[in-house]
Amino acid sequence: MSSQTVRVPADPLPDTVETFRLALPPAELRVRSTVPGLRTAVGALVEPLFEMDDATSLAAPCMTFTTRSDAPSRTIRTDTACRPAQQDPGSAPHLLLHPDGPRYVILERTLDRSVLLRDGETDSAPLLITVPAGGGRLTVEAADAGPASVRAVVRLLGTLLGAQLTGRGAVFLHGSAVAVNGSAVLMLGPKHQGKSSLAFLAVTRCGADYVSDDTLVAWAHGPGSPPVLRGWPKRVGIATALLADHPARDAFERAPLRRHGSGRPPIPVPSGAVWSTGPQGRKRIFADLDEFTALTGATVATGSRPAGIVLPRADPSRRGWAIEPVADRAEALAEALLAGADLRHFTDYLGLLPHPRPEPAVRSEVLAALAALPCVSVAYGPDVNVDFPRFWDEVTAAFTLSPDREA
Repeated sequence: MSSQTVRVPADPLPDTVETFRLALPPAELRVRSTVPGLRTAVGALVEPLFEMDDATSLAAPCMTFTTRSDAPSRTIRTDTACRPAQQDPGSAPHLLLHPDGPRYVILERTLDRSVLLRDGETDSAPLLITVPAGGGRLTVEAADAGPASVRAVVRLLGTLLGAQLTGRGAVFLHGSAVAVNGSAVLMLGPKHQGKSSLAFLAVTRCGADYVSDDTLVAWAHGPGSPPVLRGWPKRVGIATALLADHPARDAFERAPLRRHGSGRPPIPVPSGAVWSTGPQGRKRIFADLDEFTALTGATVATGSRPAGIVLPRADPSRRGWAIEPVADRAEALAEALLAGADLRHFTDYLGLLPHPRPEPAVRSEVLAALAALPCVSVAYGPDVNVDFPRFWDEVTAAFTLSPDREA
């Protein structure tokens, strides 16, 4: 990590110019900003998976965002040559659960407040976080309101919402999902077996609603309530080989995607597309959710009922596909459950929020409902890409779903 100069907050904040509510019920936050345009910038990355409105909820935790690049006593500098004037993050206690970050450096911790530095991610800017004892009211400062700062704020907001859900028994899963008429098909299993690719093709070739290609959250509004599934806002990764002869190919080639700018991987011509199940042979482009929906016309499902589980097994040498029922899906679910460092984006380790009312019965019931879902194993090869509508019809038939394909 680079050395950083950080001076703890001292001056009063400027006036708020924007206020909005961000929610994934029952989790919610009030967001105040002294910077115009934050609501629009955040909404582009998280809506409709997170709800945004003007509702007032005084009981919800509140985060105030501001920039103070003009105030030397509040600067955040990230150049490697600097030396700290008040607090050196390199010597302060810090929390780093994964090499990819984020890192939280504890700059100050007293009976009255905590001051933290959030950094350690290559594509987001440092944030200075001040929270009073007991949590619930955060002041977040960045050096500017540029894209890297907004992305850092979005990830912090996601952590604050995710921590509320985790505390209330929500289940986070690594997997992809799409929805057909409100019923969600989850695709779980090891990496590089085609979960994201099957979801992309189901959405763009067969009219399924997009849920997620990476991270899912299942929760219930209370004991005895049916589980609900939603995707978590993250960039959508798309294998370039899938776009070789895809109707959206030209749109993706022309689009100035935020993640890549002008340096994206080239999309191969159809004859040069390589069907790969390994990371060494696969190239992907990444689109934020608003970019993905604009380029594909996809609809995003925001509250689906889990209806079935697909365990994909990609085999480059296989012709056709085989769909077989699976009686014991416990191992697949256990492997998909996020735990330990994988929960770092959905856990409040440092007391930024008041402790939620625990609801262990909710988590137990959600896990039991997922374990009772019908499950199929799908072994398939490259010709699925060519005949995907028929393949998808057979998959949805296994769960007695009726595809609502667009013409």
